Amino acid sequence: MRHVDIYRDALVRQFFEESETGLAAMEQALVTLEESLRDARSLNTLFRVAHATRGNSASLGFAELAEVAQVLEDVLDRLRSGSLVVSRQVIDLLRESVYALRALLAEAKQ
Repeated sequence: MRHVDIYRDALVRQFFEESETGLAAMEQALVTLEESLRDARSLNTLFRVAHATRGNSASLGFAELAEVAQVLEDVLDRLRSGSLVVSRQVIDLLRESVYALRALLAEAKQ
């Protein structure tokens, strides 16, 4: 096995581990956001993880995962700026997005 392949394999393993941690943080942030619709810390956590997931997945060639994370990042940016209001329906859509990211991550592992 070439040195580059070993390096990439290590990066991919680290990406999967960090993504699992990030998705768990997103799920917890959604629970907190549900309790307090104006919780800026939760929105920032959600945005930060979506942003990192987008960038890391794109750099590793997981295009579909990066696309979903990009759409989620855009929505979260609008929520943080106030151009979109947090509501129960928005939280449900965010939760579905996190489920989609989790499913795409599982698919990428195979």
